[in-house]
Amino acid sequence: MIANYENHIAYHWGILNKETNQIIGRTGFVSLDEVHKRAEIGFALSYDFWSKGIITEATEVIIKYGFEELGLNRIEGRCNFDNLGSAQVMRKLGMTLEGTLREQLNIKGEFVDQLMFSILRREYNR
Repeated sequence: MIANYENHIAYHWGILNKETNQIIGRTGFVSLDEVHKRAEIGFALSYDFWSKGIITEATEVIIKYGFEELGLNRIEGRCNFDNLGSAQVMRKLGMTLEGTLREQLNIKGEFVDQLMFSILRREYNR
C-alpha cells in the first residue's frame, strides 16, 4: 500500500473507530490515472459499523481531496449490481449512475454485473 501511494498508483486510508482507535475499514482511490485526471474510489467497512454513515463521511473527504488536492476531473466508483448499500453510499456522495457493466467480474466462477457511478469536478463544485 505504501509503494502504491508513493508511486501514485492507489491511495488508501484506514477508518478508525473514534471510541477504540481500532481500524474498522478503509476508503480511498483504488486506481489513479494522472494523464486523464480520473480515479476510482473503493471502500470497505466492518459489518458491525454498516448503516451509520461512516463510509459516506469518510469518503466525502476522499472526494474533496481528489478534486481539490489532486486536481482530478472525474471520480468513478463501481459496485456489484446487488450491493444496495454501496450503491446508496455513492448516490449520497453525489455520484450519478452511468450504467451497468455486464458480467464485469468473475466471482467464484460466476460472472456478475457491476454498476458504474461517477462524479465530475463541475458537479462537485456546484
